[in-house]
Order: sequence, then C-alpha cells, then structure tokens
Amino acid sequence: MKTYLRHKSKGTVYEYNPFLADHPNIEQVTEEQAFPERFEPKVAKGRKPKVSLTTTDIPEPPISDEMAELNDELTRKTQV
Repeated sequence: MKTYLRHKSKGTVYEYNPFLADHPNIEQVTEEQAFPERFEPKVAKGRKPKVSLTTTDIPEPPISDEMAELNDELTRKTQV
C-alpha cells in the first residue's frame, strides 16, 4: 500500500515527501486511512435512506401584526 502524509489539525492529505514527513504536525498514514471512501464495501456505496425525506407538510409560519409591519418596511423600495 502507498503511504501518505496527513496534517494533524487540518486533516489535509499529501503525497509522501521526506521533507514534509519531518514536520511535527504531519503524521504518516496508510492509503486506507487517508482515503476511506475508496475502501467502502460495495453494499454501503449504493445504500438508500430508509426514511422518507420529502418536505410536503411544511406549515406556513404565523404572521403577527409586528411581523407584517416589519416585513412591509423591509420590502418597501426607497428612493435614493
């Protein structure tokens, strides 16, 4: 397996370079640790959610008199 370098705090992955490997904030990782999405089982790749994510039942928020006045004031065009 190929070896990569990963920044400890940022998580960015770099190709192996001996000069970068000496840096204290860089750790040496395997390809599987650097790119876990490449090693997912095929069953997990095509998985669909079991929950319906449709949003058809969203109620309208109630508008109070204060909110209506504020909305009218904000949407009114002013002449410059």
